[in-house]
Amino acid sequence: MRRLRGLTGIWHGASFSLKFAGVILVAGATIAVVPLLFAESTTRTQAEGSAADKVGIATNLIDGQRQSLMAFTAGVARQITAANDLSSPEAALATLTEDAQVLGTSDVLGLEESDGSVVAVQGSTSLIGTDPLIATLRTALSAGASTAATSGAGAWLIATSPLASTGATVFVARPMTESFVAAIEHNIATTSDPVDLLLLRSDGRYALAATVGGNVVAAGDATSAPLTDAVATGAPTIVSLDGRQVAVASSRIGAGITLVVITSVPGGPFAWPSVLLLLAVILVAMLFIVIVVQIDLRRPLRRLDRAVAAVGAGDFDVPVSVDSVDEVGRLSASFEAMRLEVRSTMRASAARASVATELSLAQPLETALSNVCDVLRSSMGVPTVVILVNGSEMSDPFAVGGEGREVAIDGLLEGNGPLGEGYRRTRPGSLVLCATAASAEARLGVREFCVAPLRLGSHVHGVLGVAGWDVSFSSGDTELIASAAEQISLALERYRFLAVVQRQASIDDLTGLYNHRFLIDSLGQQVALAERLEAPLAILMLDIDHFKALNDTHGHHAGDVALTSFAQTLLGTVRRADLAARYGGEEFVVVMPNTSASEAFIVAEKIRAAVAATDVRLPDQPPAQMTVSIGVAAYPEDTTSPAELISLADQALYQAKRTGRHRTCMAGSMEGRLTGHATTRMVQDAPVIQSETNVGAGNSRSQE
Repeated sequence: MRRLRGLTGIWHGASFSLKFAGVILVAGATIAVVPLLFAESTTRTQAEGSAADKVGIATNLIDGQRQSLMAFTAGVARQITAANDLSSPEAALATLTEDAQVLGTSDVLGLEESDGSVVAVQGSTSLIGTDPLIATLRTALSAGASTAATSGAGAWLIATSPLASTGATVFVARPMTESFVAAIEHNIATTSDPVDLLLLRSDGRYALAATVGGNVVAAGDATSAPLTDAVATGAPTIVSLDGRQVAVASSRIGAGITLVVITSVPGGPFAWPSVLLLLAVILVAMLFIVIVVQIDLRRPLRRLDRAVAAVGAGDFDVPVSVDSVDEVGRLSASFEAMRLEVRSTMRASAARASVATELSLAQPLETALSNVCDVLRSSMGVPTVVILVNGSEMSDPFAVGGEGREVAIDGLLEGNGPLGEGYRRTRPGSLVLCATAASAEARLGVREFCVAPLRLGSHVHGVLGVAGWDVSFSSGDTELIASAAEQISLALERYRFLAVVQRQASIDDLTGLYNHRFLIDSLGQQVALAERLEAPLAILMLDIDHFKALNDTHGHHAGDVALTSFAQTLLGTVRRADLAARYGGEEFVVVMPNTSASEAFIVAEKIRAAVAATDVRLPDQPPAQMTVSIGVAAYPEDTTSPAELISLADQALYQAKRTGRHRTCMAGSMEGRLTGHATTRMVQDAPVIQSETNVGAGNSRSQE
């Protein structure tokens, strides 16, 4: 038993080459030399006979094509004669075009008249007499040939049928294309006996592209010397092509074109007497071979073949099991390592491309970052991906986790956990860390982290973290995370830059209110909305009184201080939904949606009182006082067209200036109905919501 086990161990430890050599040695010793030689001779004879039979069948199939075409031309000739379509070329062409519909689109159907002129169609295309193909066919017709060769590499089968008593001839020309030859080859070849069917020109070159012994040749290529010699003999023969024995038979089909059939020479069959004599020994040897191949070669190769086929189909998730140490086992192990590496590389490349696509789409920043989290989580197979972005002058700090998941940012960037360490990392690249139970990251329900700072130059926008409970991050994973962090950093910087540019384009630098351009754009939208919804809309036009005198007395710097102070007072008085803008110079406009004329008057009086109570503090000078004049216009009380509001408000402002300044004037009939007593009561009783403030320059203020 021990010896048997020892022999078994030696056999399993031997290389596959030694095993296979041993099997071949046993099989070769059991087979006699004479039967092999006899079988070889028999095989050569059978191969030559098979090639001759196949070339004969192929020639008959081509002749059958000619006969079919001749029958077709006879029918066309009868049709043209019966319809007397020779009366005009147009009539003959119409008949030919109609009959050509039953032919292949590359077949040429034509009529050669007695004077030598030709009317022909190819499919639905008319061919003129000067066409080179027509010239070739005319020459073949004149010679009475049934095959024509073009000046290039093509060959044509020709069938004709004369028209009685007219001297005209109907003809059909069918090109011998690659598909034509392939159809014939399909009819003479079998799975067990494959065939190469060729067309050779008289100059020893291929007339069509073909496959010779598994090698692709192009039309016009020169044939090899052994093949040329075999065709020249005119009889079936055995030659060696690329080290492989093949049988060659040929047949001339006209116009210098030769049809060649090449068949393989299989191993010769044993004669029955030899088989009977050696049957017992061969069966034992073959049984031994089958067992060895099945155990040591076929099974592992099947597994390897499945994995290779899956890789070829783009599926890199089919593993290859390795259970031996011979050549096949080492090949399987190498392939498995390659599969894993390629899968990791392809997933990383696809993830990088998807991340770049999401960050380049026109979508909100948080949506783009959430989609990036989903891409990384799906690609890397981890449960958690978070992106933490710190605060800036344009936004508050926030975090996204993909799939609409909300992540509390508190304590993550400032703490000593993996995300905080990654945020403070000064070098490029990613970092693999473990979260402790006491860290802020513990609430995310994961332990293993791979983090990378969202760094662009010296500025850090935040941190990217990929995490799981029991995850082993490979070098490809860390490179992917570092690359994704760089892409996210560039996207954050781009969003920040665009936000700054947009803010600068819509905000007045001095006052922090919206500028004239933004006001006009927004006013158009508010006017359209008011008309569509039939909602009220009011406009306040404000002008600081005696502003020029303030500049002349205290200097232009004092004027800037006064404008800034006025803007702060204005923002602290109007609602968040109202839009306050600098119209130009010392003029300002407040657009108040969903506000009636009486409500707008109350707000205007409140602004006027607040401005009068504000001291303009000037450096090295006593505080200055300022007042404001206000014009109020409202839709629909003052006008049925909201587009006229700004003009009416300007007229009301002019009225306030003209009647003494430091007052509010209403446009239209509202002005006449507001007495001093009513005005005082409206100012005292109007419910103005103090907690609502206007947003200008992106900053929020509240009334205390």
